[in-house]
Amino acid sequence: MGSFLLLLGALALSMTGCASSTSPGGAGGSDSGNPGAGGAGGAESDAALLFPTCTPGTALDPVILDFNTPPSNPAQAQFGAYGKFGGGTYQYPAGAITSSFAGGNWHIAGTVMDYSGFGLYLYCKSNVAAFTGIQLDISGTFSSDGAADGGVPSATITMGVGQPADQLDTAHSTEVTWGTCSANCSHPTRELSITPTTTTVVMPWTSFVGGRPVDALDPSAITGIFFVFPWSSASTALYAVDLTIDNITFTSGTTAPPPDGGGDGSADSD
Repeated sequence: MGSFLLLLGALALSMTGCASSTSPGGAGGSDSGNPGAGGAGGAESDAALLFPTCTPGTALDPVILDFNTPPSNPAQAQFGAYGKFGGGTYQYPAGAITSSFAGGNWHIAGTVMDYSGFGLYLYCKSNVAAFTGIQLDISGTFSSDGAADGGVPSATITMGVGQPADQLDTAHSTEVTWGTCSANCSHPTRELSITPTTTTVVMPWTSFVGGRPVDALDPSAITGIFFVFPWSSASTALYAVDLTIDNITFTSGTTAPPPDGGGDGSADSD
């Protein structure tokens, strides 16, 4: 897993939202060891600030994205506002993995044939410590793509949260960052199982571990949320993914029902 995450970091954007001088959907610099950092995907943004001169945000509203309102950009849903907690969706690589919000949710589909994933970029470093964790409704399948099938992996994705302590610092990066890590950096992650039935998954911040050099997640300063599909440099598998995500919210104390009644009422918490 370690080498996989390091390789993926070299292919994806830095998880900063306003990293370097590119927009979140552009091809920003690499941040070795920061997986699932971004990637193209048609996302456009007016975030022209050079990271980390952007204003850090603080999350106060538990609802991140419920997808009840169609986004103005059909390829990207945004939330929050500049100067506050906010950001938007992304997916990568462009063309192979696509997003749609037409169904009132986040539909992610395509063929995994290289390092691939999706996530939420943030406009700036953000404090989410007012909440105990994050939850979402998710369902989906992995299946054969019908060509050059090398096998379909189990339907599990890696989910992670970026933090400055495990992000490459400016001195060792190709861009200006909030990072304080000098080498062998990796963000805290956890595994997330996918089933065809919609499930509400509740994930405390304490469930994100394995960061380097700092193992546990500090929710007072995060730089993005990412999801990575199974893949490795030695993989010969090409497989199709079809996921639906809805009601992405922060949790605080006892878990509240999904904001628009999504999910099947089941919950998975660990």
